[in-house]
Amino acid sequence: MDLKNKMKSRRIKLESQIITEVFNDNNNTVHFDYHVNIDDDVNNIRLDLYTHNAINGEIFLLHQTSGTSSHDVLIKMIAYLRQHRKGGLKNSYTVIWKNIKEADAKEQVSHFFEYSEADVKKKFFYNKRQEDYDFSIQQNPES
Repeated sequence: MDLKNKMKSRRIKLESQIITEVFNDNNNTVHFDYHVNIDDDVNNIRLDLYTHNAINGEIFLLHQTSGTSSHDVLIKMIAYLRQHRKGGLKNSYTVIWKNIKEADAKEQVSHFFEYSEADVKKKFFYNKRQEDYDFSIQQNPES
């Protein structure tokens, strides 16, 4: 196997590991969006990892990371997912929302673990227009 195929095979294995970890955690599918910044020598690859919620059909940003290669960002993403699962300093939030652009839209409930409301909003409104949503957020009590 040549070097290019070895690198592709390694990338696919890392992506598969992430797909499995996220699905096992919350039954959502995960998707990868790679961005190249040719003007940055240190962080020339950014990975936006997002989930597609099977129940309400929405897309939410799970995490963004930057690095020197696809392998680098995938390894950083795996480390983030493992740390994220432990909880740590993050808070639990409940978001009640409705897409007001949809005629038959129903109120939905989504849950996020983040440091702040601003972080929840960043993830919720990933590739969305905030003015298209009725949106309320509350921090859940610690258990």
